[in-house]
This record gives sequence, structure tokens and C-alpha cells, in this order.
Amino acid sequence: MNISVKLHNALNKDLNNKKSEYKIEKNADGFIIAYKNNRAVHSKYNIENECKRTLEKINKNKNLLIIYGYGLGYIIKYLIENIENYFDKKILESLKIIVVVEDDYLFKYSYYNIFNTDKKNIFFIHAEDNIDYINKIVDYKNINGVSLVLLPSLTKEEKDKANKFYEEILNNIEKEFSNIWTNLYFENIWTKNIILNSKYINKSSDISVFKNAFNGFNALLICPGPTLINYIEKIKTHRKNLIIICVDTSYSVLCKNGIIPDFIITVDGGFFNSLDFVCENKKFPYLVMDIACNKIIPKIIYDRTKIIRFTSTDNLGIIEYLKKFTDLSSLTTSSTVATTMIDFAYYTDFDKVLLIGFDNSYPYYQRHIKHALSYEYMINKTRKLKTMESYYFEAIKNNSNINVYPPTEFIFENQIEYFKELKNKYKSIVSLNNANPLVMVKLSADTQAYALNVKEMSMELSEASQDVLNGRSEDVEDNMNRVLSLYNGLLKRSDEYGEENHKPSRPGGELRYLVEGHTAELFESGIAIDSDGFLSFSDEAEIKVPEKFITDLASKAEQMSMNPMEYVDKKVYSYAHLYQSDIGTAYQASAFSGMLFNSYC
Repeated sequence: MNISVKLHNALNKDLNNKKSEYKIEKNADGFIIAYKNNRAVHSKYNIENECKRTLEKINKNKNLLIIYGYGLGYIIKYLIENIENYFDKKILESLKIIVVVEDDYLFKYSYYNIFNTDKKNIFFIHAEDNIDYINKIVDYKNINGVSLVLLPSLTKEEKDKANKFYEEILNNIEKEFSNIWTNLYFENIWTKNIILNSKYINKSSDISVFKNAFNGFNALLICPGPTLINYIEKIKTHRKNLIIICVDTSYSVLCKNGIIPDFIITVDGGFFNSLDFVCENKKFPYLVMDIACNKIIPKIIYDRTKIIRFTSTDNLGIIEYLKKFTDLSSLTTSSTVATTMIDFAYYTDFDKVLLIGFDNSYPYYQRHIKHALSYEYMINKTRKLKTMESYYFEAIKNNSNINVYPPTEFIFENQIEYFKELKNKYKSIVSLNNANPLVMVKLSADTQAYALNVKEMSMELSEASQDVLNGRSEDVEDNMNRVLSLYNGLLKRSDEYGEENHKPSRPGGELRYLVEGHTAELFESGIAIDSDGFLSFSDEAEIKVPEKFITDLASKAEQMSMNPMEYVDKKVYSYAHLYQSDIGTAYQASAFSGMLFNSYC
């Protein structure tokens, strides 16, 4: 019998102390039935009919069956005895059955008195086993679908748990199918790139030349997230003391700011990635390249001896062929090149790494920092009349399923599991950002709407204020009227939100404070302030532009538009701590929902 370790341990325990909870007797058909706390586990009248009804929802063409709830084993026993009635013959060859045992006392009783089996395709697990155990025994690549069968006597709580378990398995299958289709799509591209890039093997070096080369050193790892802009000056200040590794999309940004890294990591085989190397120069750093990367990239490098090759696609036939003639070591990768960069740091044995720009969210309503060339080109090609910021803002705004604001990048949901798997491997080199851990911000629908209002209205106010300062309209009064109208509209919306939540609201308080500091200037400019802080033109007063006020208002409005999350009530949930238990600690929200690692300095 294939059983999990947890279930095996349960069987070996003395369960006699639980005996008082159960009553064993025979039903009208002579079958042994059990009562748990006076609740019948199986039919008191006809167990065969119970089995038939329970199994009737099985899909004959799906080769993974989950039976949640074992009872006394009658359902699985009946299924085995009548298996050909429930599955097509071809499906039987690959069929896997997982039985989730909800009651170890009844399972043990059944094992010795009613039913046990040694069939290799049937696995018995404990209800407390997590999905990780399933992942070990099920090869999702060979699964074409899953059926769920529930023991009829399960409690509501047990049924809810069963459905959650079922959903987790479905998600795993979906992820595996997605990976398969991705590989099928890119396999031809990768193969072509590998063939063309193989001509650089003679001048390049295998990554093994750097194996354990940096023991005793620390590294700064750079990704192109929007928060990278906050650290550019610090990186420039400390450049001489740093070993810098960046992903390809960061390279153009660093070059733009006069920073040349020591290593660039590139994996992607697509064309867009090559655009990140247009700033190539004679001081080009080491290129750590997946041999399947875009064929243009190694071609534009001035010094080919600075190419360091590796592979992340060992399963390709052409890789196996190349390994017969040359060294070609492997690095781990997943859906983001950042994981490959971290694996390179581990492979080369850096003592510690600090990772910045790894946002995996939309701080400032951008996905990448400006001047990430491949990304800018892709966005501009997609929506020529839209900026990067507006493109992602619209995506966020129009997605009715989003309950996180700003949302975490969907690919990072997969990365969470990736980092959990590798936490022991990486914990010696990666420092967590304890001040700003990865958090997920949950908002109600009304609060989401308010956050969007703040974003939109403050953007308009900032633009209108800039128009006043730049004198884009000959009519000063009309131009100022637009500013006052937008200011009053934002103030009113803030007050409405405050009333709904029964407390003073930002940004209204900040706007009123700003006005208080410019009372004299506003008066001299013919602008009146009422008792609630709303602005209007004074009767018969000469209208002039209050330049200092408008300048400060433009700055404040831009700040609000960058991060409207600062102006809403929010619940914060942290992801599990990577080094401790799976129970996370809810810290104060980071300004950026995807922050995971320490920022340098």
C-alpha cells in the first residue's frame, strides 16, 4: 500500500483513546458501518448504491482521480472491483488515484478489517498532507485532467478543504500545461539561436571558470523595476566598491547613467532583448549568456572573449549534442531572468547579495524604469500614442478581477513558490528586506475606486498647474479656473471618502495645509479661501497667477499621482518569511507591493 509518511505515522500511533468517539455496527445489508459522534459515515441501508452515486461524476477520459474522504474504504474498494466501468482502457494505463484520508482511526480499522490494496497506481495520503506531497508523486506533464469524488458524509468544513485541495491541483496542472506550450512555442527559436551562437564557443568560456570564484565578496544585483531610480545616485557614489551584476534589461538604464556593470545576465531568445545592448561600448562587461539567447546579442559585443556561456535548457537535444564537444554548464532559470542572476551569484559563491529594482509590481504605475530600451520599444510599438505609465494604468484600471492595488505582477505569483523551494539554497547569500517585506495590499471595491480617483484627478491637477506655469493659455482666468476646479474636485472627493470612513482623509488634509502656507499670496492674486479650504475667485479682484502656490501644488499633485496608495485605508498581508515558518508577519505596507529584497545602502 502506497501511503504518505504522515499517514504511516498516524497508523503507528495508539488510537485507542479515540475509540469512544466511534460506534461500529452492521447495517441492513450486513455491511459494517461506523458512527462518529453519532453521525453515520456510510449509508445505513445500501452501501452499494452509495458507492454508485458517489462515483457517477467520474470523467472516463481523465487520468487523475482524487477521492477525498476514505470512510471505511467501501468507495475505493467498489471502484477497484468495477474499474473498467469508470475508465476507458487507454486511460487505465496512466491512471493515478489519490485517496485523501480524513480519519486515521477509521482508516486503521478498515485496513485490518475491511479493505487494503497493494496497487501501485493508488496513493493514500493524510488530510493534513500539503500539496507539495502531491507534486512529488504526480507528474503533471502526463496528466490530462482530474476528477474529484467526495465521501458523502464529509462535513461542510471538510468539503471546503477538499475543494481548495482540488483547486490547487488544477492550478498546478494549468501551470505545467503553460510551461509545455511555452516550450513548444520557443523550442524552434531556441534551437536556431543555439546553432548560430555556437560559433562563439571557441572564443567564449564556459561559466564553470567562475565556479566559486567570488568567495568572500558581496555583490549588488540590479533589476529594471521602477524603484531602481531611487538608488542610481548611491550606486554611482559607491561604484568603485561594488561588484555589480545586472539583468539585460537593466543594462541600458545603467549606461544612460554612466554606470558600467561587471556582469550582464541574458537568457531571453526573443528579438526585443537585443535592444538593451545598443549602448554597447569598448568597456563592455562580461556577458553571461544562455547559449539560446537572441543571436544578435553576442554579435554586437566588441570583445568576444568576455562572453561567458551557460545553458538553462538541458532537455533540448541540441544541448546534449553540444555537450559531447565542449563544456556547457547549467544555471537555473524560471519565468524571470532575475532568478538566473541570483543563481549565478550562488554558483560563483558570493557571500551576500543585495537585490534592487526587483519590484514585480507597478510602483509609479510603471512596470520598468524609464530607459529600459527593450521594454520602452515594446510598449511604444504596442500603443504608440500611450506612455508606459498610462498603458499599465489602463491595464490596472480596466481589470475587474484585480483585488490588489497596485497589483503584484502575475508572474511573481509563480516566483513565490520558486523561492520557497530554493530558500535553503539561497538563504546564505540573500538578505531579506525586513523593513519592507513582500506584501499584498487588499482593498475594498469602493477604496479601489477612490484610489483610482486620486490617481486620475491628481494627474489632471498636476498637468493643469504646469500649463499655468508654462503660460500655455493666453487667458489667465480660464487657465486658473481649471486649476481651482480640479483642486476643489479633489478636495471634495477626499472629504466624501473621509465621511464614508468616519475620519479625516488624505489628501484633503495635505491640500488644506498647502493652502494655509500660501494664504497671503492667494489673497494678493484675487483668490478667496472659504472656511472649508475650497478656492474661488474674489469678486472684482484682479486675477494674477500665484506662482509659488501653483509650483507647490503641481509638485504635490504629482506626488499624489505617483502613489495614491498612501491616501487610502488598506489591509496588509505579508507573504511567508523565506527563512522561517510559512506564517508571515504583517509589517507596515511598503510603498511598493512587490518589494522582496534589501535595497543597497
